Amino acid sequence: AVVSTQSTGERYGDYRAGFLRGGLFAYCRHPNYVCEVLLWWVFALFSLPRVGINWSLVGAANLTGLFTGSVDLTEQISSNKYPEYAEYQKQVPSYIPSLRMMTIK
Repeated sequence: AVVSTQSTGERYGDYRAGFLRGGLFAYCRHPNYVCEVLLWWVFALFSLPRVGINWSLVGAANLTGLFTGSVDLTEQISSNKYPEYAEYQKQVPSYIPSLRMMTIK
């Protein structure tokens, strides 16, 4: 719910540049993808004690690869579309937020 409200640009950050920089997007450029991947890994890991090694691990790994490819594609599109995006890429990690950024703010 947090990511969904932030992606509209109405509450957090300024959308005039064409992309968001506030809220979760100040810590990670793709919080939606990160949450989706983590969700699937949690499902896979919770299934281990009950059924052991199973296909959910393969599914989580495949979805991680799919979302990683999506990040690469959207990064390329955004870089070409918005000149300010290159500076944003230098300041904010793509996938995994740094602990240093979280403690400074």
